[in-house]
Amino acid sequence: MLSQTALDLDGVIFDYEKTFLKQAARLNLNIAIKHPEIYNMADRYKITQEQLSLIRSNIDYSDMDIYPEIENLKHYIKNIKCFITSSHEEILHLRKVNLRKIFNKDIPVYYADAKEKHRIISELGIKYFIDDYNAVIHHIEVNCPDCKAYWLNRGYKDNALPEPVNKINNLTEFFEINY
Repeated sequence: MLSQTALDLDGVIFDYEKTFLKQAARLNLNIAIKHPEIYNMADRYKITQEQLSLIRSNIDYSDMDIYPEIENLKHYIKNIKCFITSSHEEILHLRKVNLRKIFNKDIPVYYADAKEKHRIISELGIKYFIDDYNAVIHHIEVNCPDCKAYWLNRGYKDNALPEPVNKINNLTEFFEINY
């Protein structure tokens, strides 16, 4: 079953928000979450696109913070089929470096826009997928019904969409149910 499982990166493995806030502080940008339910970072923090770009351009994507539960789940995660992320393609090699440091193994990483992840899932025959953005789960449910997609609820979502049927509050919950 692990060989048929794929995960998103940011919000699932990497605590992107923690890394983002640490970098903002290093740049002396005093920002705070204004709208915790919004997924888009500029709107979430009510910052300009310039501030967002400045923070992102200074993040070391080869050394991202991970969620604490990842340490206890390494033996599962290192055996999954792949990661599917909407992180910019030009930084994927840095994401792979970071994953190699964490899992001591090369695990394939694929790039796809949030609305296109279902295409890779279908092409690779993925049966289980976890993402922290409910809009991604919605696209998978509509376009790839053979995949059981789980929404990892980190508190933000597209409120225009119905809540996904398969909702988990942490990765441990998924692996305890399925393995």
